[in-house]
Amino acid sequence: MSLLLSRRRALAGAGLGAVLAAELSACSASSSDSETPAAQSSGDWPRTVSCDDGEVTIDAQPRRVVSTSVTLTGSLLAVGAPVVASGATAPDNAGLTDSQGFFVQWSERARDAGVEKLFENSSPDMDRVLAYEPDLILVAKTGADSFTDSVEQLRDIAPVLVIDYGGRSWQDVTALVGEATGCEAEAREAIADVETRLTEVKDAITVPEGTTSAFVVFESGGGEGAAAILTGVSPQVQILAELGFTMAEIPDEVKGDTSMGQRQDIVKVSLENVQKGVTGDNWVVVASGGETERIVSSNAAFSTAAAYRAGRVAYLPSSTFRLDYYSALIMIDSLEESYAA
Repeated sequence: MSLLLSRRRALAGAGLGAVLAAELSACSASSSDSETPAAQSSGDWPRTVSCDDGEVTIDAQPRRVVSTSVTLTGSLLAVGAPVVASGATAPDNAGLTDSQGFFVQWSERARDAGVEKLFENSSPDMDRVLAYEPDLILVAKTGADSFTDSVEQLRDIAPVLVIDYGGRSWQDVTALVGEATGCEAEAREAIADVETRLTEVKDAITVPEGTTSAFVVFESGGGEGAAAILTGVSPQVQILAELGFTMAEIPDEVKGDTSMGQRQDIVKVSLENVQKGVTGDNWVVVASGGETERIVSSNAAFSTAAAYRAGRVAYLPSSTFRLDYYSALIMIDSLEESYAA
């Protein structure tokens, strides 16, 4: 583990826990050798922030943030924002979620910070938000953890920041969260940490020749289709491109289904269209769960493709399903291992 990663993870956990316990500052300490809270307030308040639902005015630096989106919570933790409760997805999904349904890449940080489970995506209860007395609420605009139909209800409680993580890079999400919580310096530090790691890994790997396709394999079926090809908007593809991978174009003939709301980062394809859409000479299979490799090896939709038969497939951990500061680093580490020079 890099020194930058070790230091940042320690700050996001222990530093934030100390701040929440003291309730003296909205952002964790930024010094690697101190957990002393920062100043009482960071920046000028009130401030107006542009999000993906227009502008939201925040009167004072937030002290109690509630995230209805499990995807957005990782970015809040990465900047040291005072998260008191978070939405969750299905629990105990190996490699993806913990027993509460929090993403494993930041679940330990959330535990150290005392973040409580708000509700699961499958059974949202917006009345629970009120109980946490938030002064800022985060809502995802798209995806399975989006509750945009409850935004007006939530605005009766506190300012609501709506973020389209499907149309933004993880860096953009981190910067926006940092601006809204007064943790801009911490956001810049998190982004810089990952950029430093990208530079290290770019010099340490051999990028394969030809084009590369990145996609997710759906393990459960259930009418969800066979795969989701990641577009150039996806944060995973942006990392691959920054490392020097030449990404394959997604043919127009399979672009008709951009489901899961209005998400811009994926194109879902059925079994018969897998090889029509996944055209790269190399494959990077993102968010590979316990059954992914078996499905790819046993299903002719994947196993008869030239990239698979040539052994040009890399599998990334389940935690790379949604990228934030923590899972971006996990993805980069995994690519370094797969493509070591």
